[in-house]
Amino acid sequence: MDKAMESAWEAVWSSGTPIQTILLLCIVCAIGVYLGKAKIKGFTLGVTWVFFVGILFAHFGARANADMLRVIQDFGLILFIYALGVQVGPGFVTSFRQHGVWLNLWGLVLIAGGFAILFILLEMTGLDLSGLIGTLSGAVTNTPAMAAAQQAATTALSDPAEVLRSTSDMAIATAITYPMGVVGVILVLALLKRLFPSKTRQHSTLVDHESQHTAREYVVSNPALDGQKMSGLQEILGGHFVVSRIFRDGEYITPTNDTLLHRGDHLRVASERGDVERLTYLFGTVEDRDEELKWDNDHDPLVMQRLLVTKESCNGMKLSQLRIRSRFDVNITRVTRNGMELVARPNLRLHMGDRLSAVGREKDIKELAAVVGNELKPLDTPYVVSIFLGIALGCLLGMIPLYLPGLAAPLRLGLAGGPIIVGILMGAYGPRFKMNTYITTSANLMLRNLGLALFLGGLGLSSGQHFWEMLVDGPGLEWFAWGTVMTIVPTLIVGIVVLKWTNMSYNVASGMLTGAMANPMALSLVSGGEDDDDDPTISYATVYPLAMFARVILSQLVVGLFPGLL
Repeated sequence: MDKAMESAWEAVWSSGTPIQTILLLCIVCAIGVYLGKAKIKGFTLGVTWVFFVGILFAHFGARANADMLRVIQDFGLILFIYALGVQVGPGFVTSFRQHGVWLNLWGLVLIAGGFAILFILLEMTGLDLSGLIGTLSGAVTNTPAMAAAQQAATTALSDPAEVLRSTSDMAIATAITYPMGVVGVILVLALLKRLFPSKTRQHSTLVDHESQHTAREYVVSNPALDGQKMSGLQEILGGHFVVSRIFRDGEYITPTNDTLLHRGDHLRVASERGDVERLTYLFGTVEDRDEELKWDNDHDPLVMQRLLVTKESCNGMKLSQLRIRSRFDVNITRVTRNGMELVARPNLRLHMGDRLSAVGREKDIKELAAVVGNELKPLDTPYVVSIFLGIALGCLLGMIPLYLPGLAAPLRLGLAGGPIIVGILMGAYGPRFKMNTYITTSANLMLRNLGLALFLGGLGLSSGQHFWEMLVDGPGLEWFAWGTVMTIVPTLIVGIVVLKWTNMSYNVASGMLTGAMANPMALSLVSGGEDDDDDPTISYATVYPLAMFARVILSQLVVGLFPGLL
């Protein structure tokens, strides 16, 4: 009986068969995800708990098939990275064009600060590069960067034993420093809030309100506009506004490109806040009174509805190609995409899942709805072909060798760099090539969490065997101490500089700092304020993709340049 129990336990715990590997990994992921739901004073490590559960299992003797574990781990990383790229792609490109340059520059300064500390420690301490690159990855809570460094080490080192030692040290150092990487950023943000209380009440000059939209009433008093066609107005400001309705002589008019303006016309105009001043100069007067025209009163036959783009024929099509004004006598005032509002410019390309704010008569809007789809069912089923195609292209891109002077081995984007680039490009530009890349938010979140859990679970099981001895008898405590420095010092310095010497608000700065540090846990605490400000989330999404890519590439580059230090 005892032998039977022992045999059964071995089969589940350490046999290393394919089915045992899958069973063990699923148990690790299930426990880790469950623990990730627990919060202590609003703080949680989330799905990262899977990593630590895997380490704990390995420490107590759990063993899995190493080759199979590596394949599952790598595929999980690809799923996570690609789904992330597809999700942030459309918003990243738009936000980068609007306000992302300076935010990303400061994010890159923060990243450079972390790598500068790494090189200082290489000179000052006796620690090797493997441990320090893992320390940095944990300090900035960026496990894909660590995975990229492991791949580079596998290529740069010829001895299998050295490869195993180096990759294991990276993973263990990441695990040791990761918790402080989360907590350290939270502490820095709390300190910055105390140091710059006025910045917490300041509205953003970089992110927010320049890109948010407003609908105002203007009165045409500029004599130069008397008799001017609407199409001429669009040419003057490049289509950065939409006139949804005109009130003239007691009647409401839906304007077309051929509609003529007259002095005294009341216009309902949707635009970006940054264009209000220019529009005031253009029209002559902005109506600012307590009682505005009741644009939606009972005598007004016009209504406003939100239409959902769900027909693949509209995917990638420019708004101007639909000829909405001439065909349907309807105005599109704005387009909502992934939570971001865009002005309905003629050259704006539609994506599956876009929400159109349409103004017109009810029967005309119904006709337009039939053209764009406006049905939820087509969006419920993700277009799986584009997912597999995108992953395949990401892997191909990651395999391409880049030969740079001074590198012992060619640089490759790898499993972390290739998929995130392709994911961003697919999400942002796929519709131009009639590719349906839309994934519902819930489906995308499931792919990301599933992929990250598989990656972290496999990483923990494969590296946790020597965790305790490295922590107690090895350089683990040193890694922890220097990881704390890598987390706090660059974040604090960059935070102080941008809040003291720029016009950036605290909310924007906090989003930028958490995005550059790949720390969504800290972001959730910042963005959960009473003011319900979207600035932290917007700046986080703007910085995060480039920061992720930069850390992945730099980690590989450092390992490739200095393989002798591993």
